[in-house]
Amino acid sequence: MSRPAPRHLALGLITAAVLSGCAVTPPAALTTQDLLQQDRSDRQAMFAAQEAITAPVTLDEAIARAIKYNLQQRLALMERALEDNLVAVQNQGMLPKLAARAGLRTRSNEYASSSESILTGRESLEPSTSQERGMHSADLQLSWNVLDFGLSYFGAKAQGNKALAAEERRRRVVADIIRQTRSAYWNAVTAERLKDRVAQTLAETRQSLDYARQTGERRLVAPLTALRYQRDLLSMVRQLETLDADLALARSRLASLMNLAPGATFQLARIDDDALVAPKLPYERTDLEALSMVRRAELREEGYQARNAVLETRMSLLRLLPNASLFGGVNYDSNKYLANSNWADAGMQVSWNLMNVLSWSAIEKSGKTREQVAELRRQALRMTVLTQVNVAWLERERAEALFNRANELSRLQDAIRTQTENAARSNAETQLELVRARVETLLSTRARDLAYAELLNAQSTVYQAAGIDPLPDQVADLSVGGLARVIADTNRLIERGHVEIPRLLDTAPAPVAALQAEPAAVAQAAPVPAPLPALRTVGGDRWNSLGSIAAGADADAR
Repeated sequence: MSRPAPRHLALGLITAAVLSGCAVTPPAALTTQDLLQQDRSDRQAMFAAQEAITAPVTLDEAIARAIKYNLQQRLALMERALEDNLVAVQNQGMLPKLAARAGLRTRSNEYASSSESILTGRESLEPSTSQERGMHSADLQLSWNVLDFGLSYFGAKAQGNKALAAEERRRRVVADIIRQTRSAYWNAVTAERLKDRVAQTLAETRQSLDYARQTGERRLVAPLTALRYQRDLLSMVRQLETLDADLALARSRLASLMNLAPGATFQLARIDDDALVAPKLPYERTDLEALSMVRRAELREEGYQARNAVLETRMSLLRLLPNASLFGGVNYDSNKYLANSNWADAGMQVSWNLMNVLSWSAIEKSGKTREQVAELRRQALRMTVLTQVNVAWLERERAEALFNRANELSRLQDAIRTQTENAARSNAETQLELVRARVETLLSTRARDLAYAELLNAQSTVYQAAGIDPLPDQVADLSVGGLARVIADTNRLIERGHVEIPRLLDTAPAPVAALQAEPAAVAQAAPVPAPLPALRTVGGDRWNSLGSIAAGADADAR
């Protein structure tokens, strides 16, 4: 007699599953309140846990804040951490698989069968069963796939290269942030120096313009003369207003790079005119080219990509090989008809798709092409880097010449303003010429300051093109003050020329002609020179590791 309960139970489960699937509703669109709530939480996260500004901000502190708090840097850091986590995931793929299973099964009737004689065609055995209607089972299986192990091995190495490439991308992001911060800081600090003078001169110019309008309305001077006078004053007011707007924007750009909230107030460290001196470049062009070949993040990243091109070819060829799988485990079944409810099993299985042999030559050829493309891409990038170093060198020379010219013009304009003010006191010059002299002095001073900022930015571009990082390999104090001190010390080492220039050790064999020289000539050979110092190994904490000049600190101390 059949039992309807299991059938009804199965039907009920299927009906519930169908109804639950039909009950899924599409997601609702974000409401205004949802977006406002997201904005509030994002802003709190963007500016949370930042050290307050308690003193005028120096250049080193501005760079430290940009490195620590800038969102682009934090994004690159998270991408680097993600690649590191994926390396651990790939390593787990090389381990054997240990699977535990348990199940429960029931039927609506007996699992019975009979036999039929192949000779007579008559039933030779009455219907019988060897399986219960309801039973449960469990097993624990350990399996290891040799092909999966090989693919996971190459995949782990490829993921390790991706993690190293992500670190180089982070280095590039940090270098760009530092260069932008340095440029914005000098624009802002030079603007801060002129802020009060611009406000005072702008007020005087507007007052002179109002006086000129009143004079023209009263017909105290010829109409054409009055109009020309007002035109000149309006032109000066426009120049001063443009300059005042530029000063305000410079602070906003710097605040954004330091990840300060919009409208945040802060003071900048004042810079005297005596400090505006053209810095020296203590490296030759060939030294910078040699540095760029081993330090540029783009070249190092491309080197890791070329490694992955080789690994990808090996993985493609590995998939064509036979696959062997080893397994073993313990099992349990509650079926009462079994003689042994518990047992252990082990075995090996080999499979091979013989059609893969036809793809071997094509895959091998495409792999070689892929490697050649990676090599050619690296060579093209190397040429680009060399061009960038030379262009940055020339731009730095041009910026220094422009600064020297702007500095000379500023001194001349200061002298002209002084003479004009003396003449105006004795009524030898008009008010218009006095205002003009003061406006032109401000503009020339601003041009000199901008030329100095451009010179420093050009020098920073030279170092960036050469791959010289302003951070050491390791930083013990990660506070803003600690980072600022480390950055200041590192910059001093860079400006003194204490960056080690890499040299390739000559390991080529001696030519055959030298080996066949006369014994007398061999006896009189020059002494072997001391070997060149080997390159440093870039290591340390990857969060702070930018492949820079930490070893130079010890050399400077000695």
